[in-house]
Amino acid sequence: MAKGSIKMCMQCATCSLVSTCLFRALKYLSQADSRVRAEAKNWPKGKSLKLEIPGARGFTVTGTDQGFQKLPQDAEGDVTIRFKSPADAFRVFTGQISVAQAYAQHKFVLKGNMGIAMPFVRCVDLAEAYLFPAILAKRILKRLPKKEVSSARVYGAVLFGGKLKCPHTTNSSSPQKSSPAWRPLSTSPTN
Repeated sequence: MAKGSIKMCMQCATCSLVSTCLFRALKYLSQADSRVRAEAKNWPKGKSLKLEIPGARGFTVTGTDQGFQKLPQDAEGDVTIRFKSPADAFRVFTGQISVAQAYAQHKFVLKGNMGIAMPFVRCVDLAEAYLFPAILAKRILKRLPKKEVSSARVYGAVLFGGKLKCPHTTNSSSPQKSSPAWRPLSTSPTN
């Protein structure tokens, strides 16, 4: 196998992993961070955005009153962000360049209504502030936003598939119990 193809395979694998982590972070933050929650809630009803990466797994997302929801992999997006190459997506996903820099350098193509893409990009910027160390986030973001939850909670949600309890949502029909930050949601009682 040629050296270049190994590098491309690693970039595709990394992009697939990071896109999964990004969606899980967005899903959790759409419950835990008021700014992301507002963007998801104000999302145009019935509209979706598809993130495509050549040779890697992207996702299609829509905003709802309950936060960001993933649509089936083969769902078409009303707006599509399509990276031109795995290397371009890799540079964005690993924090080497910002989404704004990638757009300015024509590293991806935006097809559809930019008005739908902008709320998504604002949410990605917020997610990057939680997921990247501050020293790296400062390089790719114009300013570091104030965090409303700890990055550890976001990492936990990413690791547990976005199923971590959000500290800002409560079930009003049951008494509030304290629980450890890392307890995943479950439908069955635990001992």
